[in-house]
Amino acid sequence: MDVYDIVGVGFGPSNIAVAIAAEESGTPLSMAFFDRREKFSRHAGLMFDGAEMQVSFLKDLVTQRNPRSRFSFLNYLTERGRLADFINLRSFYPTRVEFNDYYTWAAGQFENSVHWSSEIVSVAPVPDDGADDVEYLEVTVEDTATGSRRTVRTRNLVIAPGGSPRVPEGVHPGSRVFHASQTADRLARDFTDHEAPYHFNIVGGGQTAADVFIHLRRSYPQARITTSIRGFAIQAEDDTHFVNELFSPEMPDWFHSREPEFRERLLKRYSLAVHTGVSYDLIPAIYREYYEDKVTNSGRLRMMRFSELVATHESDLRVRATYRDLEGGPDTELDSDAVVLATGYDYPTPVPFLASCEKFLHHEEDSSYTVRRDYAIETGPAFRPRIFLQGFAEKTHGFSEVLLSLMPFRAAEIVASRYDAATLVGAE
Repeated sequence: MDVYDIVGVGFGPSNIAVAIAAEESGTPLSMAFFDRREKFSRHAGLMFDGAEMQVSFLKDLVTQRNPRSRFSFLNYLTERGRLADFINLRSFYPTRVEFNDYYTWAAGQFENSVHWSSEIVSVAPVPDDGADDVEYLEVTVEDTATGSRRTVRTRNLVIAPGGSPRVPEGVHPGSRVFHASQTADRLARDFTDHEAPYHFNIVGGGQTAADVFIHLRRSYPQARITTSIRGFAIQAEDDTHFVNELFSPEMPDWFHSREPEFRERLLKRYSLAVHTGVSYDLIPAIYREYYEDKVTNSGRLRMMRFSELVATHESDLRVRATYRDLEGGPDTELDSDAVVLATGYDYPTPVPFLASCEKFLHHEEDSSYTVRRDYAIETGPAFRPRIFLQGFAEKTHGFSEVLLSLMPFRAAEIVASRYDAATLVGAE
């Protein structure tokens, strides 16, 4: 049975950063990463032409932690032969398409450690010989193409599967109701006539909703677009200078040491810096579209304010969405060709494949895991392996936990904090 120093669940940006940190740690470490996808992709359904990242290229997989690293975005540009051209753009913000290519390039540096089309089935505790203490984790992986299974061992499991698409209660995904993360594929499959007068219904008022709106407006000029939001207006992200200090490398230490009530208030107060804000430069472009729609009196654009999606009913040709009026008025029913759910992501816990380990893992009152400062789940002393979480600990570690800003530092902390045993490397 193969035994690894680090086993990673998922090989998106977070675990690519772990692979980089492990390689740069100065200690030879054996690693294996298992990802259910066939190949690397990140937000493939949102790869719209011209859509930009909301973070600087300097917040790549490694630069803030190690500016000299060969895994930096600047080195990627150099190897692609575009460094001078990118400089001439005079922009800090690459497109989603380019940054996705950067991630793909970085992931390709670890092709010997990554197993695609591989889904984690279970993680089982393995006791030490002749003792009750748990010494290893046995990770069972299924090949999604063939159905065959294999088992590996590790003392360090790093879970970074990415968020699960959030679907509002009462909403039923189908061929005409889909999460925004599927937008590009669904449009290419079901909405092939770019001159047709489709009616698209976008639910949400954040960056993803804004990107979907612009893409639909450019790709389907004859389409009607209804955007439904819970508040009064689309709001700009708060990326002002002092607020951006929330994403400084020292912030997780500070945030983790605060009282839970204080952390909760802070997360709510600055949510526009993290989850719900739209790039400042994009809002005027969207407003211009609404204004020009009024000038031409085309009636193709509509914004439903103070509206909460509570139900969908899909037929062969249409979908009916029911909205609750948050001002207290009657419900509204809206018929359209498609409902696009720009409703964000969740990181649900407990993690199903950890069921066999649950009795060793500590939980908060809301059933979420108790996460230590080093991103490992709190356990008792009899449980020696470490299970690290990436993306699950915003309420204890702060704003950047589900973003890209401090990913290199988190990865390095996980590698430095791993359970170290000289006898682990190799195979049994």
